[in-house]
Amino acid sequence: MKTKIIISTIVFITMTVVLAPALFGQNTTKSLEECIQSAIDNNLTMKSGRISIERAKDLQGTAFNIDKTSFSLSQDPTSGGSPDNSISLSQSFEFPTVYGSRRGLLKAETNLERSNLDVTRNELVKEISATYYQLLYAKENIKILQEQDSIYGKFLFLANAKLKSGETGRLEQMNAERLYNENRIELQKAEKNYQSIQLILQRWMNTEEAVEPVEPALTVLDAAYPFNDFNPEQTPLGEVYANKKIISEKNLSVIKQGYLPSFNFALKNQFLIKGFNPYDLQRERFDKGNFMGFEVGISVPLFFGEQRAKTKAAKREVEIARIQQEEVMLTMRKNYQTYLNEYTKAKNALDYYSLRGSKQAEDITRISQVSYEKGEIDYVEYIQNLKTAVEIHLLYANAINDYNQTIIMLNYLQGNK
Repeated sequence: MKTKIIISTIVFITMTVVLAPALFGQNTTKSLEECIQSAIDNNLTMKSGRISIERAKDLQGTAFNIDKTSFSLSQDPTSGGSPDNSISLSQSFEFPTVYGSRRGLLKAETNLERSNLDVTRNELVKEISATYYQLLYAKENIKILQEQDSIYGKFLFLANAKLKSGETGRLEQMNAERLYNENRIELQKAEKNYQSIQLILQRWMNTEEAVEPVEPALTVLDAAYPFNDFNPEQTPLGEVYANKKIISEKNLSVIKQGYLPSFNFALKNQFLIKGFNPYDLQRERFDKGNFMGFEVGISVPLFFGEQRAKTKAAKREVEIARIQQEEVMLTMRKNYQTYLNEYTKAKNALDYYSLRGSKQAEDITRISQVSYEKGEIDYVEYIQNLKTAVEIHLLYANAINDYNQTIIMLNYLQGNK
């Protein structure tokens, strides 16, 4: 029986060694900057945004949209050599300022697409940063629970030893076993949570690789600039609404061009088809050959009802764009102030756990272990102290994560400067 167990163990270890590279070969270690760059390069929304910019640039070529050139050939056998017997070429043009206004509108639309891409990039940086530090936070929770697993395992070992020696009863051993198993369950949950966050990061990066953070432990982000200096109009989202307002103004300018006249001209060349004279008309008076004529005209709008209505509607659009811009700027200021308050709360909690809480948890664990082994405290007090210590460690990790997430949100609202 023992031989079978040994053989099974050897087989299991061998399979683990052989299959481990295949199972975990897709994992890759990346820094936050590398994750962000990978997302910018591969994210489908970013790719779509870059194509939209190129499309808007292509459409700028439609600014000089000149009507089709009309070409006609006519021959009237009943009129001899009149102008009806001719080749004619005609073309119409808008007033010159119309083309300039259209080009200005199309350039503004291109700038809007650039601003939209900046917004997408800003949001992507926020999501990648938040998920990356959430991954570090989950990793820290696993580390804490693994350390507790070692402590609870030692507690269970001592309880089993005391039970065998008759120093304690079954109740202490049962509680030690319960504590150990409950921590194992929490550890499994933490590991699954870690894997779920990895999948979220993969989705944002559009990759099949499971990313491992390069940092060995949960770190605290730096506040690199004063957060009170905030101008929403200089953020990517602020630029989007500024460009929307510009587009509405440019569109109004284009519509106003409808009051201007348009021009047309035509060139006509007499063209008699020899041998085609079914009515035997006398053409001797045209024996000096073909001649060319021209025609120039102007189209003046006399009825302005429709144009006046379009202009009024375009002015409404300008007003709507201005109001929307003001509303978004106000909302952004309120959101920024809200996260400033969250930042202050998170910083206070972080300062407490950094200066006192973390050290207290370590002291509680160390003193409780020594006291329990010496018999100075019973197992009930020992269990309570261990739970208190692990709770403090988890709260400390949570305080770091809350602080980091508020920094990430403030950076996002600032435009990730």
